[in-house]
Amino acid sequence: MKSSSELFPVSLLRADVLGDLTEDVYLVKHNRDPDRSVQIAVSHLGLRSRGGHSGQPLILLHGSFTNRGFWLSDKGEGLARYLLEQGFDVWLMEQRGHGLSPRNHDYVRNTLERYVLSDIPAVNDFVQEQSGQKPVWIGHSLGGVIISSSVAAGRLHADNSRAMVLLGTQVVRRPWYLWLPLTSLVLRLLVKSKAELDGRKLGIGPENEPAGLVNEYLARHSLFGRWQIRSEKLRLLPAWKQGADLPLLAVAAAADKSDPAKACLRFASLYGGAQKDNLLLGKTEGFSRDYGHVDMVVSKEAATEVWPRIQHWLNQLGQQAGA
Repeated sequence: MKSSSELFPVSLLRADVLGDLTEDVYLVKHNRDPDRSVQIAVSHLGLRSRGGHSGQPLILLHGSFTNRGFWLSDKGEGLARYLLEQGFDVWLMEQRGHGLSPRNHDYVRNTLERYVLSDIPAVNDFVQEQSGQKPVWIGHSLGGVIISSSVAAGRLHADNSRAMVLLGTQVVRRPWYLWLPLTSLVLRLLVKSKAELDGRKLGIGPENEPAGLVNEYLARHSLFGRWQIRSEKLRLLPAWKQGADLPLLAVAAAADKSDPAKACLRFASLYGGAQKDNLLLGKTEGFSRDYGHVDMVVSKEAATEVWPRIQHWLNQLGQQAGA
């Protein structure tokens, strides 16, 4: 079967139609990871009534313990559908072993670092090849951390990307319990013995996360932990402060207990890029409610209050590019 890309093997997994919504799901086998079995599912959305894909490409990346369903429900509703209807070219990336992305052979040892060094650049290259334009990346929670890590590590930059939107994203707040002596080490040993954490049993999502990713998080937020790319001995916070000339929209939720608004806004303030904008979702800013970690994107209120604000920022970005 002929590849859908000139860059690396890409196969069309399926093509679906739900009413006016079309979805082509590709498996990107980039061969850039030591584990050559890695394949990343990338879904391309379209509208039959519109045809073609000429708008600004957007790549949406979900957070931990979830999948593309965070952006697009089984009924074809969600932020992804909304942005598509506003004229954007929408792509959904799913992390290894999530949703339609199959588990790779070395799944248990998957880490954010491996996503940053191989998966993100490959998906970015593929979408840029297919669309002919530099993509905007939109990430929630862990998805946002992966994107910001890719920016700080120099994998996403002004030459291959247009901008980033980070929702509920930060790396500066460390859970207090990880400061206790030996706590991080004990938790890492426990997680390693289990191989993976089940989001359904924990009541936090429909997907599992591998031990490698969870232990990487625990190590990063321990007393002496650092935000870094260990294999390259690269500390990411200094690089983040230096900036990468990518416009940033940081969206923080006033009632977010997982990634508090204060920490998200502080993380955004440390970014050294020339253009950075903040959006605080709370009553003090004129919203009908104080939003939380999930309902900042997935809720009826978000559909009427939050989604249009993201769209407005993206539209302004387009106007700046055309000026």
